[in-house]
Amino acid sequence: MMYRMLAAQLLFLALLPPAAFAQRQRCGTSEPGAGVAAAPSDCGYFTNQPQAEYEPSCYYEIQVVFHVIQRTTGEGFLSASTIQDQIDVLNEDFQALPGSPGAPGTDGRVRFQLATLDPQGQPTTGITYHMNDSWYLDSGNYWSGVAWDTHRYLNIYTNAVPCCYGYVPGFPSEGLAGQAKDRVVLWWEAVGRNGTSGWPLNMGRTATHEVGHYLGLYHTFCGGCGSAGACYSTGDLICDTNGEANSTSGCPSSKSSCGNPDPIHNYMDYSDDPCLWEFTPEQVNRMRCTLFNWRPLLAASNQVGVGTNYCISVVNSSGNAASIKADGLPSVSANLMTLSATGAAHNTVGLYYYGPSQTQTPFGDGFRCVGGLINRLPPPLVSDGAGASARPLDFSLPPFDAGPGMLSPGSTWNFQYWFRDPTGPGGSGFNLSDALSITFCP
Repeated sequence: MMYRMLAAQLLFLALLPPAAFAQRQRCGTSEPGAGVAAAPSDCGYFTNQPQAEYEPSCYYEIQVVFHVIQRTTGEGFLSASTIQDQIDVLNEDFQALPGSPGAPGTDGRVRFQLATLDPQGQPTTGITYHMNDSWYLDSGNYWSGVAWDTHRYLNIYTNAVPCCYGYVPGFPSEGLAGQAKDRVVLWWEAVGRNGTSGWPLNMGRTATHEVGHYLGLYHTFCGGCGSAGACYSTGDLICDTNGEANSTSGCPSSKSSCGNPDPIHNYMDYSDDPCLWEFTPEQVNRMRCTLFNWRPLLAASNQVGVGTNYCISVVNSSGNAASIKADGLPSVSANLMTLSATGAAHNTVGLYYYGPSQTQTPFGDGFRCVGGLINRLPPPLVSDGAGASARPLDFSLPPFDAGPGMLSPGSTWNFQYWFRDPTGPGGSGFNLSDALSITFCP
């Protein structure tokens, strides 16, 4: 009986016009509670300590899948263009892109992209659609059969969640990361930068706010004023956000509490979207720390190649131009990266190498694209029958760990694949792929 009454109430809420949601909460994410382990303290549940190794020296790439949940009548539908619009807003805000509303903020060098491959390795748009009246009201464990690998994908669900504009069910430092319920939930009318009748001031910042939680940030008003002398263990655990007694509503010209101006322009406050435009440097440091410690596979997804290709590769005896890529994480300490080449001559010997400079110098039947002191990566490998080869890298071993080939945080290196081509057009027996430039993180 109680369940039927609750279901009826939820259905009644779903049928109300948008104006009836005027008192909807800005965010339904619970404040941190007790009884959760704090380690690692750099970005723990109860503590925070910014470290140089988490500064934004390179980009973290995050693959996103949107699960659009609709009523059986079709209400709740979101087009691919609206969802891409939301991805664009996330990139503007997390990278403080010049010319965008988020430009005044801090460039966190975190990039979001709709997934191009699903968990089975099949091509995808990064969007799934579901029709279920219960799920539409955020009821039932819908994620248990819908979620994509939450270690490797940011799963965002859109529905008519009755409580709020959005929420996350918990924080990664609670041990949530990787569980099926690990997700971001958004009220479907708050998706994208274009306002709707239900949320006219929306500019897509609900997603920015909730993804901030997903990456370990608390509300700026969490715990009230906190302690200025212990700002890494009280309040929102961030010292460069002023203490704030209560959340902000609307878009005031100014607001003060705790003896200082409130951070009304911070994405983790409750101000209206036009009033929000920043994460602080220490918030960025904490989010990148969270990615490194609590969500390492999310940023190391092998669906997004690491680095930037440059130079050219000529057609070889396989009928293709060879190309090099790197998968994993551009982090020296994470030590999770694999080089691979495709399009090389079939069943032939090849070698990966790297150096500090970029060039384009004729060599054999192709172009040497790496200059300066060259570091070869033995042993030589034999490509397969399709002209592909792969080499996992271990940054703890020579030549990466010391000397002129040492990888250090913030350094940029250029990689290329050199292979034999006995039947090549020039008769020299040598050919090369294009090249790849990678800037490494701590």
